[in-house]
Amino acid sequence: MKLRGVNLGNWLVLEKWMGASPLSVATCEDERGLIDEMPSGELELALEMHRRSYITEKDFAWLARVGVNLVRIPVPYFIWGTANHLSCIEHLDNAFAWAERQGLKVLIDLHTVPLSQNGFDNGGYLALCAWAQDQARIDYVVDVLEALARRYAGHPALWGIEALNEPASQSILEGQLARYADRYPDRVARSAHIPREILLAFYKDDYRRLRPLVGPDVALVFHDQFELEAWNELLPTERYDNVVIDTHQYLNFSEWGFERYDLDEYLARLGEFSERVRDAARYHPVMVGEWSIANHSPLKKSFGERDRRLFNRALADAQIEAWDQGIGGCYWSYRVDDPRRSEWSLRTCVAKGWVDMHCGTGDR
Repeated sequence: MKLRGVNLGNWLVLEKWMGASPLSVATCEDERGLIDEMPSGELELALEMHRRSYITEKDFAWLARVGVNLVRIPVPYFIWGTANHLSCIEHLDNAFAWAERQGLKVLIDLHTVPLSQNGFDNGGYLALCAWAQDQARIDYVVDVLEALARRYAGHPALWGIEALNEPASQSILEGQLARYADRYPDRVARSAHIPREILLAFYKDDYRRLRPLVGPDVALVFHDQFELEAWNELLPTERYDNVVIDTHQYLNFSEWGFERYDLDEYLARLGEFSERVRDAARYHPVMVGEWSIANHSPLKKSFGERDRRLFNRALADAQIEAWDQGIGGCYWSYRVDDPRRSEWSLRTCVAKGWVDMHCGTGDR
């Protein structure tokens, strides 16, 4: 089965830019700031209302109708709640029930960890990356993953569990921290990238503890730290069964060297992506856990509705074909409410004919 997946971003893990959440109307930029800004009772009410309404079973039914077969669900490390965080495990339980009824599979994606793994807003602490500096925090996260595995092992909708979203390599973190050094000097000073040997040890521990619980048919998914080729010789399949490497490939972050920003340049770049995925897939199953048609082409300003549809559809079809050099991919994201960011919203993209999730699905 080739994955025709979508991320349920901004549901259980908030991202301000995606809109329609308690964070989007706050003055702060991340979930940590939201805890500091809103009184606890008011925040709990706002979060509960958001979680109950932002994604419902009707959304799962729509996804099944348009050809989606997998939902990647970002979840926070505090999914069972803490002194400062409201539990959201009930909503993940609901998602599993909806997925089963609608014939979808679920990939649980641990999207945040204490003190963050990347310094991105989606990690909960903008400009901070301090999780891996303390082995106790690393061990705590494996405990969370094990608890999730125990809860959903044997569930017919469970496809896989992803240990950690986008842990920061040195080059990625340096670029991120440089953008925020003036605004968050204390956080930047506390931050350090995650050395590959520490990340690899974490992944191996995750495999050792989760594989006996979930069995051989559930994928254990590990992000490539934005360095896909570096994992080719690591976690060999003869010792690490059904391990999937997750790589995130975004057009809008990959436009280096472009001159015309026309369809030919984008398709050529996607050809390079396709080769990378195909080469890495010789060593492990590879999925593209996040992708989108969003791009910075200035040509779009002159497009009419028909030309924009043809341009976007060509970008979408080419990406689906590229990700099928591995096992497929997951669009980011299902829902983005800002009309200026409509290319990020699968719901909008399908409605406008920009993306067809049935594309290239002959082997499903």
